[in-house]
Amino acid sequence: MKDFHYSAAVDQFEKKIYSVLKKYPAETVLLAAVSGGADSTAMLTALSHLLSPNTQLTLNFQLFVLHVDHGIRTAEECRNDSKFVRAFCKKNKINFRIKHFRQGRIAGFAKRKGIGIEAAARIFRYKALRAEAAQLKQCARLSEIICNENILILTAHTKDDLLETTLMRVLRGCGPAGLAAMPAEKREQKIVIVRPLLGMTRADVIEYLQANNISWIEDISNTDEKYLRNRIRGKLVPLLDEAFPFWRSGAAAMAQTQSTAAEFIADEAKKRIVWEINNEDFLFTDAVNFFSQPEIIREEAVFLGIDELLKKSANYRSVKRAVVRKFCAQTGASAVTAADFGAVRVKYEGEKILLSRKRKEFFECGISVKR
Repeated sequence: MKDFHYSAAVDQFEKKIYSVLKKYPAETVLLAAVSGGADSTAMLTALSHLLSPNTQLTLNFQLFVLHVDHGIRTAEECRNDSKFVRAFCKKNKINFRIKHFRQGRIAGFAKRKGIGIEAAARIFRYKALRAEAAQLKQCARLSEIICNENILILTAHTKDDLLETTLMRVLRGCGPAGLAAMPAEKREQKIVIVRPLLGMTRADVIEYLQANNISWIEDISNTDEKYLRNRIRGKLVPLLDEAFPFWRSGAAAMAQTQSTAAEFIADEAKKRIVWEINNEDFLFTDAVNFFSQPEIIREEAVFLGIDELLKKSANYRSVKRAVVRKFCAQTGASAVTAADFGAVRVKYEGEKILLSRKRKEFFECGISVKR
């Protein structure tokens, strides 16, 4: 009975990942982000099984791994994580690369930009993943089979991550786009980011690893309560589970509703408020029309303008909805102030609303909007 239970757990886990990835064409290249933690180790284990010709469910893909050493913990911990991923990939004959950021670089970036170190680490991690994906596309032996979107960046976000992120954004007062459900697939600039574990819980991950007798790395920073996510995971989630056992389905339903709302608002904002391009550093739109629109449309239009202005940027700086709202809440007659969004500045001037990008030497150009 015990063996049957484990076999069923393995089968179910891998079937779910297969069902997510099977729609992509043969010879797709997978670039998996692997930290060595339980989630990414389970994802990598399942992928290595599914890419084996000896399994019933087989994907005809090529697999590459990128491990990012963020340099935000002790040098010894970072080395241990890297060694674990390297050993796992070598044992399973998986192509891998390790990207190291020097100790203190990400922490310094977070301090300069006024954002949390986890948010800064995420910025650097995705930058490294995009750079690695671009390098794979240029690789001579892959050039004939990779075109446009035939490369997927895989991250190991689970259903628990989705719910924790939703709670974080509720507490921070995000708008509909921020509260929208984390998508299983996200397409941006010819790169596709896929989250094949999004339909599974952390408990599913642990069960799968134990069934396969696979070890993983426990990041001690995951228990550090100076991070909001850890406080939510360790304190708020257990409280909600005990007092409101239905909260998970309710939060998931809210996220789906907000996804629909966010999509509608974005479509309306694009139709009602059009940004004209002066040059790559400057956008403008008619002020009378801007202030005649509902406030939520104005807010979304500003975010869309920021996206357009900085779409080619490599790095990021956070912009909170509260800052955008303060500017957009003004009336046409009294809106005489400008607002600083970090790498972008917005200003009401004469008959125009102006969005301008700041000079590159003052910023590590880019933006991460929190809608």
